[in-house]
Amino acid sequence: MAPLVFLVTGSTSGIGAALVDHILSRGDKVIASGRKVEERLGHLKSKSDNIALLELEVTAPIEEIKTKIETAWNIFGHIDVLMNNAGMSAMTTIEDASDAYVQNMFNVNLFGPVHLTQAILPFFRAQGKGCVAFTSSSSSWMALPTMSHYSMAKAGLSSFAEGLHKEVIGLGIRSVAFDCGGFITNLMQPREGAHASPPGAEPTDAYKPLLGSVIGMFSNDPMGLMPGSPARAALTMIDVIKGEGVAAGRPWASRVILGSDALDSARNRREDELKLLKAWAPVSANTDERKYTPRDDLRKFTMVTGSEQL
Repeated sequence: MAPLVFLVTGSTSGIGAALVDHILSRGDKVIASGRKVEERLGHLKSKSDNIALLELEVTAPIEEIKTKIETAWNIFGHIDVLMNNAGMSAMTTIEDASDAYVQNMFNVNLFGPVHLTQAILPFFRAQGKGCVAFTSSSSSWMALPTMSHYSMAKAGLSSFAEGLHKEVIGLGIRSVAFDCGGFITNLMQPREGAHASPPGAEPTDAYKPLLGSVIGMFSNDPMGLMPGSPARAALTMIDVIKGEGVAAGRPWASRVILGSDALDSARNRREDELKLLKAWAPVSANTDERKYTPRDDLRKFTMVTGSEQL
């Protein structure tokens, strides 16, 4: 099998850096992108001809993103996989969040990946194949207090991946969101540069006990809450994308949960939702004026990708 070419965003630390290392170890090629990428990853160029570096700010305007994608495409002559990995996280209450805080959270975690996807799709369509992958979060399954904006952005990202797959699979293009559990990374660290994270506001007194409780939860045995290894995340992501290793023989899914902690949260969420659906069913149906009959032509679009093969 010919080596694949990956474009990885947010590749200078955490899961992104682990992805770069793992892609190279499997004999594939990688365009590692991010902020200050030459400064942080320049040493890798002397070790392999399969890596190129691209300075890329995911929150840049769409026209700049399109130019960067064209530049990236021309490095190795094509790209097989866009790995939308760049992300950030922070904590504040809904009442205390400034517009700058919210905009930055969504620009990095949602709008940036959306723009990168829009920019690369014409290239993937022209070559008749491609894969768009996203590093999302188990927070997309559960909204934690004081992390509502992060959960909102990641829920949007995972939903985007699901909808994207249904739009482009007929064109030979696939999409997948990795809903990651806890990993020890730099995710909560402030961003630097032109699109630096705005400083967090001092929490309103009424919310300080709640904020302290959430911080205390993460501080109490953080390794127990974050069992994941960035290196194992990278290995698993590439297995899924290539259909190898632990993912071999499994049907393609547009959302893949990574981490036993994330799996536990997702299972609990679905079990709780089913209980509520049953309890509130009379209320849900109370708005009907006519009999509703499920239709197969709708079901084919709403079915969870991969479930039809199980």
